[in-house]
Amino acid sequence: MISLNPARCVHYYSKLSECDKCETICPTDAIKTQESALAIKQDACIGCGGCVGVCPTEALQLSNFNVTEFFFDFVKSDEEIISCKSNFVCLAALSVDYLISLGLAKKVTLDIGHCATCDIKDACFSTIENAVAEANYVLEAIGGKTITAEPLGVQKEEVPNRREFFNIFSLQGAAKVKAQMETAMESLEDPTIGLSPSQIEAIRKKDIPNKRKLLFTLLRRAEKPREYKYLENEYLSFTSDKVVDETCDNCSVCYRICPTEALSSDAKQSAIYFDALLCVRCHLCHDVCEKDSIRLAEFFDTKELFEPTQKVLRKFRVERCIDCGAFFTYFGGEKMCPRCKIEEEEAKSLWGIE
Repeated sequence: MISLNPARCVHYYSKLSECDKCETICPTDAIKTQESALAIKQDACIGCGGCVGVCPTEALQLSNFNVTEFFFDFVKSDEEIISCKSNFVCLAALSVDYLISLGLAKKVTLDIGHCATCDIKDACFSTIENAVAEANYVLEAIGGKTITAEPLGVQKEEVPNRREFFNIFSLQGAAKVKAQMETAMESLEDPTIGLSPSQIEAIRKKDIPNKRKLLFTLLRRAEKPREYKYLENEYLSFTSDKVVDETCDNCSVCYRICPTEALSSDAKQSAIYFDALLCVRCHLCHDVCEKDSIRLAEFFDTKELFEPTQKVLRKFRVERCIDCGAFFTYFGGEKMCPRCKIEEEEAKSLWGIE
């Protein structure tokens, strides 16, 4: 079963969000992205955890398996192998953040010996490969231990309870159940998930995913590289660096809507700041920018991982409106805020004044 925290899902922040990572990876079509919502068919879910691994904000979690708890248990143990047949769900549930953290913590080998014959290979295996490659791309640049992925074929006589459902409930079985429960499935076709007052408050407060907190903690304890390197932004999926061009009119939507406050401003909204270590690359700021003023920088400086800074993307001149007295972004001409200008134009139109 998958649980959804609407306060973290970018679709609940804005209907303009184009994020569909959970829907794309789901091998049983149990998740559908909708305008300002997610539709989850729990009867179709096989608990593989792929959606958990790709969700940038940790809005999705498995009901009976917590990846963060697994991380701490695994790091404290003598185990070095993570396998879907012994101690884990599908390896796709390991995000790039977790893989980098594992590489910083200890020697780790991912057992991909069962992937070739797995029912969900087509949906999940490429994600596993890409996540390992990206994690190693970062680890090699910062001097960490690389993650190994090998076909070991690890088996365990007793399967943990949390894995029984996944191993027994194959894709073929899911298809049969879906056919048998057609009526029930139709009722779940378009579920409406309302936001409670506490969830609305959680959206306002914003939060950093546990996987990023964990990575930040391990980076602080890791030895700093002798020299920092640049990584190409196009090969990163878990963070980014950004630039804002001259077309930006400081509408404030991007930093107001950023789920982790990677984008922010000051009290007068006179600048746009960016913290790369807080960015989870959910793409929401790009999705809501009407002028397409915000874009990815070409390179990512690994110095941001060890010495995070708040970068100034753009500064603006702020003045007080001569009519209402409120601060606004001034681009020249009469010192009147956009709202007062609109009201003035509407009044002139109403009174027949040109």
